[in-house]
Amino acid sequence: MIMADSKDSAVGAQGSKVEYSEISSVEGGAPGSSVVDSVELSAAQDKLMKSYCWKVDRRILLYSIALCVLNQSDRGSIGVAKVVGLEEDLGMANNDFNIAASLFTVGYLSLEFFSNFVLKRVGASVLLPTLGILWGLVCMLQGVITTKGQLYAMRLLLGMSECGFTAGILLILSFFYPKRKLTTRVALFYLSSPLANVLSGPLASALSQIRHPTVKRWQWVFLLEGALTIAVSIAGYFVLQDHPEKCRFLTGEEREFMRAYKQREGTLGGSQKLSFGAALRVLRDWQLWAMMVATFAACEACGSVATFAPEVINELGFSPAQAQAMSALPSACGAVAMLLVGRMVRLCGCHWLAGVCALATALAGSVVLVATLSVPARIIGLCLLGTGGFAGLGIFPGWNITANSRNVAMSTVAAGLTVFFGSSSSFVLSNVFLNSDAPRFVIGHTVNIGIMALGIVSCVVTRISMGRRNRKLRDLQFAGDMFQYEL
Repeated sequence: MIMADSKDSAVGAQGSKVEYSEISSVEGGAPGSSVVDSVELSAAQDKLMKSYCWKVDRRILLYSIALCVLNQSDRGSIGVAKVVGLEEDLGMANNDFNIAASLFTVGYLSLEFFSNFVLKRVGASVLLPTLGILWGLVCMLQGVITTKGQLYAMRLLLGMSECGFTAGILLILSFFYPKRKLTTRVALFYLSSPLANVLSGPLASALSQIRHPTVKRWQWVFLLEGALTIAVSIAGYFVLQDHPEKCRFLTGEEREFMRAYKQREGTLGGSQKLSFGAALRVLRDWQLWAMMVATFAACEACGSVATFAPEVINELGFSPAQAQAMSALPSACGAVAMLLVGRMVRLCGCHWLAGVCALATALAGSVVLVATLSVPARIIGLCLLGTGGFAGLGIFPGWNITANSRNVAMSTVAAGLTVFFGSSSSFVLSNVFLNSDAPRFVIGHTVNIGIMALGIVSCVVTRISMGRRNRKLRDLQFAGDMFQYEL
């Protein structure tokens, strides 16, 4: 054990003195294991860690989940609106809907890479609530459009206004949580995605029963979801914090403890300055790009469930209301899988193998969907796709951030690329699930099979690369930095 150089100490709530100089590193763990604590804590320090995490969970994490549920609902509301009459009322035909879905992705990706640079300058407590208000307004404006051209414009603006939210949340979570706590918290954050799908199905089914002389059923979806988003976003100005060193709801002892802890594990980045040159150097790391392929695959599976499950079920002969209600089932399976992600990673002993299992499950679901039109079999296929996809969504973003958290440049680029690649999957989805290919959607599901297989290969390649890099890092380590790539 190598002792940290810091001599800081503080008096705990119970009068016990917590010595930060006693925070020490654990250099290994079981052979081949990657899920190990990089820093060892005394009983008093462990108690302080639990108190700290509980405070951050109750404020920042819970609020982030709530706002992300609304974010996912607003983004996917076009799929709900399609089933309850959007295309007919706006005179859309052929692949007009796919164009609208693609324009959202174009807007989202146009500014994504630069969003975290803005966040570091103005602060998460200002930028993220402002983005929520903006996309809530745009969502509501979708409820008053009358032409497909206006829908195209609103989808483009919606993508631009949502840009930066998810990447910003991932970045501040990496600032607040130590490495051993981060993957589970990121998985809980992404739990908002299947939750949004679970809630949006019954909600859309209920809204489809509304009869109003002037407001269409699909307009209610946009108007109500947008208004709720604006209300919740305003609260963010009072809840969100920029990083632990400036966090108002933490005690001085907790702030100093976490500063010393994260410095010891080599992930102190919240208060560091971010330079564009440092970010460009991180972008030249091929391993980071390989990790993004697996992220892309998981998001492809999730997007298939979120956007096209209602349509797939509708094509099987169910009414629009029944399709919306039944589309909640694959997402419910995904939500359960995400809750079990932490246990899954511990059982596998590493992130990469857990990710392989998740993508293999999604691949099996796509095979079932492309192979048969049997209603029970296709429902099972959708559930497998949702389970594997959302499990991967709970594993890969947290792994990306944890494995690339040595400095603020690595964390910023990893968070941005994670969201960029995840959103890029929507562009692929909107162009492979074509109306002309219904009801089997052979092209879409075949493409999914290929992407899942590629994601599995990327996990294996990343594991080999990280193992080699960790061996080199162990040879170069010194007392002030015990950074290791999390496998």
